Amino acid sequence: MSAPVVSATMGAMNPLIGKLAALMGDEYKKLTSVRKQASFLKDELSAMKALLEKLELMNELDPLAKNWRDHVREMSYDMENCIDDFMRDLGGADAKMGFIKKTAKRLKTLRKRHRIADRMEELKALALQANERRMRYNIDISSLT
Repeated sequence: MSAPVVSATMGAMNPLIGKLAALMGDEYKKLTSVRKQASFLKDELSAMKALLEKLELMNELDPLAKNWRDHVREMSYDMENCIDDFMRDLGGADAKMGFIKKTAKRLKTLRKRHRIADRMEELKALALQANERRMRYNIDISSLT
């Protein structure tokens, strides 16, 4: 498997969007709240990624746009760490496990599931705040070109 490409401007956006898409797959269907959060974050980050791609092409950015860009990039790293933790700690149960072992594993990971769901809720709030900040300070691509 090749290493994901991470640029200075984009942060971890590309690998993160792919991981969020994987979270929405069949393996995690039973974790509906996490699936919904992953879907929201994927959509929100896809829009932010498009804006970051445009910002990357510009020669000079005003300080507000630079600050927003840097904040979103750092936020993407935090999100990627959260998703990596989730996928590592709560990966799918072994298909060969019996019902009792699968149930025991799910019970053991229940606390982690709640912590990760809470963390994803925090990340969702951060994504919304970043978008609100962009709109509040009128960080608009058309005004930067």
